[in-house]
Amino acid sequence: MNTQVLKQKGIVFILVTILLVTFGTQSISYAQQANPTITVSVEAPLTEATLHESVVTLTLAGGQFADRWAIRFAVSLSGIDGITFDDFFGVNRISDTVVTIELEFAGNIDTDATLTFTVGAGAIEGYNGNALAATLPVTAIEESLEASTEAPLTEATLHGNIITLTLTGRRFIDRSWEIEDALSISGIDSATIGSSGVERVSNTVVAVRLRFFGNIDENATLTLTVGAEAIVGGYDKPFTSQFPVTPVEESLEASTEAPLTEATLHGSTITFTLTGRQFVDESYIGSAVTFSGIDGVTVEWGGVERVSDTVVTVRLRFFGNIDENATLTLTVGAEAIVGGYDKPFTFQFPVTAVEESLGASTEVPLTEATLDGSIITLTLTGRRYAGVDDIRNALSVSGIDGVTVAFGWFAVNRRSDTMATVELTFSGNIDADATLVLTVGAEAIGYNKAFTFEFPVTAIQQSNATVNISPASVVSSDIGEPLTFNLNIKGGENIAGYQATVSFNPTALRPVNITNGDYLPMDAFFMDKTFYREVRLAATTLAEASNGDGTLATLTFEVQDFKASTLTLSQLYLVDADGTRWKTFIENGEVTIPPELENAILGDINRDGVVNIQDLVIVNVRFGQRGENSADINGDDIVNIVDLVLVAGAFGNGAAAPALHPQSSETLTAADIQRWLSQAQQLELTDTASLKGILFLQQLLAALIPEESALLTNYPNPFNPETWIPYRLSKPADVTFTIYAVDGQMIRRLSLGHQPAGIYQSRSRAAYWDGKNKFGEPVASGLYFYTLTAGDFSATRKMVIRK
Repeated sequence: MNTQVLKQKGIVFILVTILLVTFGTQSISYAQQANPTITVSVEAPLTEATLHESVVTLTLAGGQFADRWAIRFAVSLSGIDGITFDDFFGVNRISDTVVTIELEFAGNIDTDATLTFTVGAGAIEGYNGNALAATLPVTAIEESLEASTEAPLTEATLHGNIITLTLTGRRFIDRSWEIEDALSISGIDSATIGSSGVERVSNTVVAVRLRFFGNIDENATLTLTVGAEAIVGGYDKPFTSQFPVTPVEESLEASTEAPLTEATLHGSTITFTLTGRQFVDESYIGSAVTFSGIDGVTVEWGGVERVSDTVVTVRLRFFGNIDENATLTLTVGAEAIVGGYDKPFTFQFPVTAVEESLGASTEVPLTEATLDGSIITLTLTGRRYAGVDDIRNALSVSGIDGVTVAFGWFAVNRRSDTMATVELTFSGNIDADATLVLTVGAEAIGYNKAFTFEFPVTAIQQSNATVNISPASVVSSDIGEPLTFNLNIKGGENIAGYQATVSFNPTALRPVNITNGDYLPMDAFFMDKTFYREVRLAATTLAEASNGDGTLATLTFEVQDFKASTLTLSQLYLVDADGTRWKTFIENGEVTIPPELENAILGDINRDGVVNIQDLVIVNVRFGQRGENSADINGDDIVNIVDLVLVAGAFGNGAAAPALHPQSSETLTAADIQRWLSQAQQLELTDTASLKGILFLQQLLAALIPEESALLTNYPNPFNPETWIPYRLSKPADVTFTIYAVDGQMIRRLSLGHQPAGIYQSRSRAAYWDGKNKFGEPVASGLYFYTLTAGDFSATRKMVIRK
């Protein structure tokens, strides 16, 4: 029994010992954390101005902070009304022993105060003791707001003026529009804050732009109130500032550079000078200006210029007519003036009536021969011309078919305010004297009446002579070859001069030389080679007139393309010994190409029965052309490298095989062949005809590159006044020709630049000298030397000028 009791007591003792050991150890742990401490700090001392959004650091010693969720419910603030923190975002657990708290303050303190931070046990892990507390001093600050303007306010400067608000002891809220909602203006009707007129310059500075649409007649006071809601921290007092505003007597002056007349009214400028206010933007001023008293006066489009805040110019537009002196009344509406001014300004200008007139003249009387290209001069009195486009659109001609105002930039020329010239063009025929009517519409001068002029035009009588182009029909030469025509006359009687125009197709022919014929012993011969489409000829003599048949001129062209074209004679007139001009019968000429042979040879584009270099040249000239074309060998609707290769492959088809070199050296270059080979190789052609063509091009390229460079004899030699100097290059080089006199003095240097290897013998490729020295002066007759320098090659030959 006792033993059992002892056993039971032993068990109880063991259990108690275990419990004591267990709970005794835990009690020691609590004892170790029983006295944690808390300290609080900030980067800078707290003041009433910095309290809102300040960050405070809590540092724990002798323990560890719980998680952020526990901290935010266990920390409280006291000591200053209106101080709080965002318990969700305002608490940040930096580490086990450091927590930061961002403060929020909406209130006001009048004296220095103390802010107390209380940290409950729930914020500290394993702690159940008393709450911890720490304090920070907060310095009270006397808030103030200063309001200023750059200059004292007046009625004239009120609109657009800036009031600067400078806050001390607090900060403005972040958003400008919220600050604007807290501002109010009173004391002067129609004075408000401009749209988007508040700018938060910094935490403590705000700029307020004023808007004023009204009028004040005596001194007044503008009151600006800044509500407490514009200030961070829930400030509870508004600020009020007052500004004296001085009234200004508004005035507007209007002036012109010179007195207005009917002649100067259109385009005149009126200058407005404003005192006591400012003008609105120029885009609104024009609609505020109105006119009365003279019909047809308006503001010219784009005619308003705001020179400054107080100066505006207005350019007048006048489309009308006054028969007697009148008064122009001009009103500037109040809407042209900043600030909603409520009174218009009115001005009156006397305008002197002027009798308008327009004179029209030509340098010489108009005839059928001179009508084309004649200039009519229009001289205006009592008005000024509008723009050149207005003049051009206002012109019309009638009375003679085929007469129009010439097309072109300078056909109508406004030479001054009162002078304009008009060029005529004529393509037609008149059989009897006629009258040309020129009408100048009112819109050319802003007038309400048109002016009409009549010019007598003398018809040119028909003579019995015939002028023809000979040969009347000729088969085209090969490309690059000359083609010569004569301008012949038959049945001429008492002819002392002539003029003629020969038109041609510039894609087929290019004029290279025109010489006077043997029909007249001409004292003067005029030639105008218009390379685009025509040649103009004119000649006169003071010697005995000619009769009968002969040649007026010889025209030499270079063939540009092997194609059919026409040479057309026009504007052909003969002048007899009495100075009378006569029309004559005309016979035109044509260039043809042979008809296609029944058994046409593939690649024989010029239809001469053989495929040769000229066929290659034609393909090259027509590269890129579409549609039906004899150079389109494969019929794919475009002339390209494939067609050229096929022509090259057909060389030798026909009556006889062509020679490679002599012909090709005049019309093709090594650079041309190299380019064709590169294009052909990119296509990777494999058919037999194409491969044959590529092989031929390779042979032709080798033939066009001479084995040695050479300087050849110039031609013509002797010459006067021009000559061509042929040469050959075996490799690319910078080419220079130097011409010397017999005494060794350098006369001229011709720098041709970098030239590829090749043969330079034809006129289009050889070096050219016009017989002039480096000063542009013709040189004297005699012996000269010319030296070719091309890389390391140099050679010299001699030539003779004979005059």
